[in-house]
Amino acid sequence: MTENNIDTNTINKTKEKKLNYGKTFLIGTGFFASSLLWSLYNSFIPLILKDFITSTTLIGFIMTIDNIFGVIFQPVFGAMSDRTHTKIGKRMPYIIIAAPLCAGLFFFIPRMSSVITLMALVIVFNFGMSVWRAPIVALMPDLTPKQHWSKANGVINLMGGVSSIIAFLIGGKIANSFGRSATFGMGSIVMLIAVIILFIFVKEPVNQASTISQKESKKKEKILDLSNFKKLPTEDRHNLTYLLLAIFFWFCGYNAVETFFTSFA
Repeated sequence: MTENNIDTNTINKTKEKKLNYGKTFLIGTGFFASSLLWSLYNSFIPLILKDFITSTTLIGFIMTIDNIFGVIFQPVFGAMSDRTHTKIGKRMPYIIIAAPLCAGLFFFIPRMSSVITLMALVIVFNFGMSVWRAPIVALMPDLTPKQHWSKANGVINLMGGVSSIIAFLIGGKIANSFGRSATFGMGSIVMLIAVIILFIFVKEPVNQASTISQKESKKKEKILDLSNFKKLPTEDRHNLTYLLLAIFFWFCGYNAVETFFTSFA
């Protein structure tokens, strides 16, 4: 092995030890836009529904549509994207088709004059978001070395948190000054910009990485098999059950407050 080859290998190993924050930021733009839209959706849709529906129970049920669709459709489209192979990658086809569609639907939601057309848009919007939610989340582990997943996940979650702050602060000011429609327009524009950034700057590996990813998916399926849970010691099973229940009830409470906060604030 020549000295030049040794130097090159050393440089590559050094790069692998460090997380590429710029690349992670670009990958996270999709999650940033998605979080922004959901924050605006959860803040303003209950207020829009109150113009047509008086029952808070019915409004609460309508606000669970995204969760119902998420449970049903997200795993389906996530698995489909695992098996998809195109010139632009596995995840990107779902993102560049469904995300702009959702941006367009989101723009028109506050402009609906009847509850029927409003509900139609809300249902199609929620379905569209379910189509590309799993693929956008899968981009990070697909494009980031395994040892950096925790850091990358932290960066992307931070971007999601910042987008929520922007939604509540800037979105609220825009709504007060220019009306709800302008706020939804802002969300749609951010979504379209995010899709453009992803398509131009984030390139999925097509050949070798696809094979590796399929092997990783099969490993994950084995890891997530319920039989592994049954093999755990009794104390560990109980601890895991309590942890999952705590997460479940935490999200129940959080979503309940988030959904109706703007209705009573």
